[in-house]
Amino acid sequence: MPTQNQPHSAMIKIPLAALRCILSYPKDNKVICEIDTSSLKSENSPETLDEIINDARIEYALGKNKSFTNASDLIAELRS
Repeated sequence: MPTQNQPHSAMIKIPLAALRCILSYPKDNKVICEIDTSSLKSENSPETLDEIINDARIEYALGKNKSFTNASDLIAELRS
């Protein structure tokens, strides 16, 4: 059976213990967090992380990044 390229969403698991809030902007409803990479590596396969990082770099370079003003919009985007 030949391999077919099918569009799919890449997902990673982020343990809550791996997140650390470093800055928040209450006016803008934004939070900046650090993520412990060793926790990411223990929860996710290396291929998945490499694909996500490479795709994110390309999209950022092309200006295809998004920002959200509330958590419900972010969650909706992540689930789509």
